[in-house]
Amino acid sequence: MPTRIITDGSTERVVPAPRVVLPAAATLFAERAARFAQLSQGHPFGAYLQLMARVAQAQHEACAARPALPTSASLLAASREYGMPPLAALSHERAALWREDLAAIVQSLRPRASAELAAALQTLAGADASELEALADRVLAGNATDADAPLVPLVGAALQVYFTRQAAALPVDDVSRCDVATVCPVCGTRPVASVVRLGGAQANLRYLVCALCSTEWNMVRAKCSVCEAEKSVGYLSIEQEGRSLADVPIRAETCDECHSYLKIFYQEKDPLLEPMADDLASLALDLLVDERGYARSGPNLLLHPGSS
Repeated sequence: MPTRIITDGSTERVVPAPRVVLPAAATLFAERAARFAQLSQGHPFGAYLQLMARVAQAQHEACAARPALPTSASLLAASREYGMPPLAALSHERAALWREDLAAIVQSLRPRASAELAAALQTLAGADASELEALADRVLAGNATDADAPLVPLVGAALQVYFTRQAAALPVDDVSRCDVATVCPVCGTRPVASVVRLGGAQANLRYLVCALCSTEWNMVRAKCSVCEAEKSVGYLSIEQEGRSLADVPIRAETCDECHSYLKIFYQEKDPLLEPMADDLASLALDLLVDERGYARSGPNLLLHPGSS
């Protein structure tokens, strides 16, 4: 059969893969809650994952209850012209809206709360605005103390709601020129993990996933997401029953240049993977990689890792 020659310009109609994908705030947290619930079944930390499912459901309800606030035109212009994240987490002037999100999450979690959780909820409910803002600053800067540990996942959850809602409302063209490939183009936060996507224009491409606002941005595979080295990248994984190591959907991408690591998820091997949920469900991999001398490069704001 002769080879068909395309002459109608149809190749020009191929949709290019997006460099930046903003979060779908209306569904993201509900899908995360469902994944947490699924992962909890038969898991050694099933009770913890069930609690995280409740947290994610509370995030979904809080996100839907309040609208995004407008982002200033000057910040968007700077993002377009200079590649600056318009909602830079460490310098962004947070509106009080995030504290309303936190209050809603606290109220949602009160029923069936354990004694430890109830104490954390009461602490947050009794804190004043300045205390909450200082705690949020510590969470975002990654220097929360061990004394903050019970509060970190709850404050992190509220901050995720606030920044995800704000990110989802941005024009994607205004945030697609960030020159720093290793941080989120919207809020400047490190990624929680990376995902090799399945299907459509994103098929087989790696996207880093922001730990704060869930924005995704494309970065070539086999390249360190911290120092961008290529030749020193390797992979570690834990064998799963019924799967070969080559077929495991979660790996730790390590770098011998900067001695960091970040998990990478392969949707082709598990289409239901959700970065935030699957990251917490695979903490055994973190322990393995930590024992090999690699330091985790990106946070999960639903967990306080403790001091080393």
